[in-house]
Amino acid sequence: MPSPPSPEVEILEEDVGTWRAVVEVRPAPGAAVQTSEGLMSCRMCGPWLVSDFKNETSGFEGHGISGWDSVERRYVATWVDPMRRGLVVMKGEWDGDARTLTFVGEVSRPDGSRLRWREVSERPEDDVRVFRSFVPSSEGNGGAEFEVMTVRYERVRS
Repeated sequence: MPSPPSPEVEILEEDVGTWRAVVEVRPAPGAAVQTSEGLMSCRMCGPWLVSDFKNETSGFEGHGISGWDSVERRYVATWVDPMRRGLVVMKGEWDGDARTLTFVGEVSRPDGSRLRWREVSERPEDDVRVFRSFVPSSEGNGGAEFEVMTVRYERVRS
């Protein structure tokens, strides 16, 4: 018989279900926001949260896996979609007081430079998630970040 999930895995289990998404993408500072809608389905595979996203406006799709790495004592996640050319394992931390899971990823660019970004998933309510993706500002503002994407998820109730 499997052992009960750890408290860290229970946090991920709260995301199981189907979620309606409103996506806002900002291609560059000051650029017009591109808005679309989609659907995300999340399920557990043992201690791993498996997420499947389909944008109903554009047809874009992506797939994520996240979980608790009991050796490193932190959350790990990865995401694949047609726009990504490499697999990145992001590392994250849960802030229970803020109800926020924050991941940091880093990838090599074709020119050899490195891009480091931050993804934040907030839980303002039990049936609402707000995902934000931040990249370094191209303005060179001494480490300032630019919010390139925001997704508001609302749980679909049967």
